[in-house]
Amino acid sequence: MKMPHPALSFDNATIRKVQIGQDSIDVWMAPSIDHLLEEFIAAGQQNPDWNKQRCPFGAVLWPSARALWQWLNADTSRYFQCAAAPTDSQFKVLELGCGIGFFSALLASRTQWSITATDYEPAYAKYVEANTQLHAKNKVQFETLDWSDPLPEHLTGRFDLVVACDVFYDDSHINSLPEVAAKLLKPSGSMLLADPERFRFTTAIKALSSHFERIVNYQSAVTNSPDESGHSGVINPNQKSTLVQILHCQIPRT
Repeated sequence: MKMPHPALSFDNATIRKVQIGQDSIDVWMAPSIDHLLEEFIAAGQQNPDWNKQRCPFGAVLWPSARALWQWLNADTSRYFQCAAAPTDSQFKVLELGCGIGFFSALLASRTQWSITATDYEPAYAKYVEANTQLHAKNKVQFETLDWSDPLPEHLTGRFDLVVACDVFYDDSHINSLPEVAAKLLKPSGSMLLADPERFRFTTAIKALSSHFERIVNYQSAVTNSPDESGHSGVINPNQKSTLVQILHCQIPRT
């Protein structure tokens, strides 16, 4: 069983305010990317096994999660179009690569859906719990999930909606994620995926097309705060906004 990575300890977490449109939202996350890298490198120097196949960047908030939340709530009909009535307590959602659980926690604050947040890294369980308590009073379940492993039976074919934000940052995810997402879903299920259109995006679309019969593309641009480059995936501090592709992947192929 994988142990939580010491560089991602919730003891290092801090609350920051994140601006999405007119809303200022509190969120627990790591202090900065620089702090994450310093702790990650230090852990690897102490014990190289800690850093094998581990990635620290889920402990900060990336633009794709903010963009998907902004897009979903810009028009309340999108809940019905892409998912279900927010009051439907039987509707089941799973987030892949949830990191700190920002999107799952906010989704729990606006709906009565059953929400499961998953990630490869077990350390994020405490971040998900803290952000859920901050916004939704413990309505999100966390599970560790490795996309390269066989999908657990209790998750297979059980979900109406799968959500994923900025998950194609590694070549291995191109094939594994679409397959896992399709297997998680019920026959009528769908996936909402947000991606900042990195260089793997075109290849990812092709992989998704082999697992879903229909893909509809939307866009959402989020404004970056002046200090964004120190806290998320905005590399250029002069970049005023980030354009994110929103994909609604429908009808999983069986």
